[in-house]
Amino acid sequence: MQTNDLKMNLKFLIQKIKNDNAGFTLVELIITVGMMSVLSGAIFPSFLNWIRTEKVNSYTRELKEYFRVIKLDARRWGSSCSIDINRIGANGVLNDKKYYGYEVTCTDRNTTINNLAPALNNSIFQVVNKEFLITPNGRISSDESIVIVIGSKYYNSGVKMLNCLVIQSPTGHIVKGKFVEDNWITNNMEVSQKDSNNILTKDKCEFI
Repeated sequence: MQTNDLKMNLKFLIQKIKNDNAGFTLVELIITVGMMSVLSGAIFPSFLNWIRTEKVNSYTRELKEYFRVIKLDARRWGSSCSIDINRIGANGVLNDKKYYGYEVTCTDRNTTINNLAPALNNSIFQVVNKEFLITPNGRISSDESIVIVIGSKYYNSGVKMLNCLVIQSPTGHIVKGKFVEDNWITNNMEVSQKDSNNILTKDKCEFI
């Protein structure tokens, strides 16, 4: 209701300019600036949360595509590729460098596929349940599915976004979902880490 009143008052003042060549008085200018400040204060947090949410979604999409490319590359060259997790501490990404969450090593050849990995930044975090191997036929050599959770550093302050990727074993099929458990998230999450507490399981990822 307060926001609607402010908008109506702002429209009235704009109409006054059209009808009154004298323009605004000092009091009217102060009121206008005050109303604009209130409106900006209400809109800016929502816009900021939208940007932070989109960073999580963008990294999730890029990571899903990256793993698909690794699988295709392994099949093309008939090689096995190990996927190792690069651990990066909280706020550990420097502005002048690119940091990647994974190190890919393929047998019998040098690969440039690491250069295609999506870069991490300090505003998001990822947690992976385990390292794994992609076989020459593009399948996963693992006794359980790979679960990756991606979220925002600002999760506890409003950005309630927890994406998950499940790379199903042994098929290697990649599915995106929403992770349903969040009681393990802290305000100082590492940018990239391995799940050491067995929190990430396939059944906690609701597929969409």
